[in-house]
Amino acid sequence: MTNKPAIIEVPHETLESLDQLFYASSKGTHLLFSNNVIRDAFIRQETVSEEELESFSEWIQPILADLIQIDDLEKRKEFIAGLEPAARDILVHLYFGFLDRYVVEDELPDILQ
Repeated sequence: MTNKPAIIEVPHETLESLDQLFYASSKGTHLLFSNNVIRDAFIRQETVSEEELESFSEWIQPILADLIQIDDLEKRKEFIAGLEPAARDILVHLYFGFLDRYVVEDELPDILQ
């Protein structure tokens, strides 16, 4: 499997918005997703084959690119609400993966970052 990382141009203001979002999330306030959406995403117990993972990568990257370009929190929530449940589930898992990296990076001393 050869997945190439997506490269998405993100304006500085959007980076600040995402940083604020992840900061709030690191304190336990998940602004993008309701508790039910998070719960539903983590209830999913199906294993994902490598072929499915590659397929997910192909269709989730444009969704991420579109989501990142939205600069209003309410519009982001509307966008997420309009996604198919499987896409929302994957987005929730990715979000928590990004959040884990954000929290770990935030805890490292500056010299190690």
